[in-house]
Amino acid sequence: MQRMGNGLEPVRAALSNAVGRAAALVASIDAPSRTASCLTWSLGETAAHMVVGLRAYTDAARGTSDHWQEHVADTAVFSERLAGMTASSLDAVPERDPATLARLLGEAAEEYLAASAGLSPDQRLDTPWYGDGTSLRLVEATALLLGEQLIHGRDMATTLGRPWPISRAEALMVTVAARAMLPNAVHPDASRDVDLTYAVHLRGGDGFTVRVVRGTATVEPPGSRRADCHLWFDPVAFLLVGYGRISPWAAIARGQALAYGRRPWLGTRFKKLFVNP
Repeated sequence: MQRMGNGLEPVRAALSNAVGRAAALVASIDAPSRTASCLTWSLGETAAHMVVGLRAYTDAARGTSDHWQEHVADTAVFSERLAGMTASSLDAVPERDPATLARLLGEAAEEYLAASAGLSPDQRLDTPWYGDGTSLRLVEATALLLGEQLIHGRDMATTLGRPWPISRAEALMVTVAARAMLPNAVHPDASRDVDLTYAVHLRGGDGFTVRVVRGTATVEPPGSRRADCHLWFDPVAFLLVGYGRISPWAAIARGQALAYGRRPWLGTRFKKLFVNP
């Protein structure tokens, strides 16, 4: 069983590798205005968004993220704030030429890895785009950036008809970010009258407990309390379901997910309690 703990170096290495793959894919795009799979953005905009994320977290690692505030929507609603940030911040990378974007992506990754080198995995980085006063630990931020490269790389590869494998080890690394983000991403309407506990089990990795109570969510260690529903996932399926790239039913049909326990019918409800990242 793979246990992540505070292991930052494997995540940094995986991020570097994923960016290399993504940059090569971006450089091969022949129609950057074509709409990317699963998105409303073009392929060029998707690549630009990937650059933006790396640059924003580079500034967060340097303690200079204040200038990104101009792209943050004036709302406390997580989904609206994040959507406003992603839409507005595309202006920060106006280039849409694939060769230029591929170069910028590689440079942005190098700058992030340099800016964060030597910092503690538990060093907190300010993330005002998620909410006032919010932050992520460095290991969580790095895992989140890895997830962005893997998911948006898949979006572009699907559009281009190219293979884009995601390994179980990579997906398990991204779950470090998922655990940190779930409390922020709880859906206020869908969870308003809820009092549920889910036990999440990941093939080959550590699980965790998610408690959702009246519009709030907390993530706790596995076995911390009795679960209403147990969810078993292949880690790659967990990643794809979490990002809204496949449905829970598709994962179940492929034998990559299973719900069981006292109230197994609550399994497909889990995803609806959180907004897409």
